[in-house]
Amino acid sequence: MESPQRSFVFYPMHNQAPDIHNPQGNDATGAFQPGAAMYEKYYKKLGCDVTMYKFDNHLPADQRRAQILNALCIGAGGGWYDAIVYFGHGYKDGMPSAGFGLKSIDQLTNAVWACGQYSVKVVLYACSCAVDGGYAWRISEAMKPWAQEGYGVYGHLSAGHAFMNPQVRQYPNGGAVTGIKTAPAGKIPAWCKALGDPKSTLWMRFPFMTAEEIEAEL
Repeated sequence: MESPQRSFVFYPMHNQAPDIHNPQGNDATGAFQPGAAMYEKYYKKLGCDVTMYKFDNHLPADQRRAQILNALCIGAGGGWYDAIVYFGHGYKDGMPSAGFGLKSIDQLTNAVWACGQYSVKVVLYACSCAVDGGYAWRISEAMKPWAQEGYGVYGHLSAGHAFMNPQVRQYPNGGAVTGIKTAPAGKIPAWCKALGDPKSTLWMRFPFMTAEEIEAEL
């Protein structure tokens, strides 16, 4: 595994009102914030730098976006991130917790271009961003003119837990709208078990592992 030496992690401040995907109304405090904290703790123990940003998801969408992008650029400090990581709600056409949709995707990809390495990983711990032709694919397509080997966007194919959802797809630099399944062929049960294990750290490591490393661990 090639650990991300510099990460930017952004996640919502407030719980959203209960709905079908968040029946208890504790999405932020029950999943997004704990996931972000675990990511930070794990990589800081490895000596990596992790910039955390808890955004106010009660603000209007344009203000949310502006504050997130400002924090991302300030945190870069003239350097570049190896990983840009989002914990929040997602759907085919955007990242609603953060206020990003189809009309604002250029704002996000321009910031990734400005503050990310050529091989940056964009990791979306969010529902449904990786459906066919979804937001993960759109980000990847927008970045392909400059991204290089190692670059990729990761997201979930379905609604599910923020970081324990095993239905993960990745979109390397350029590729089909369907992306690539992250789970190794023939190892689906072991993959599902590992991501569902609260003691496992695979969910926060797999974006930085090769397919061979993931398969060997399972």
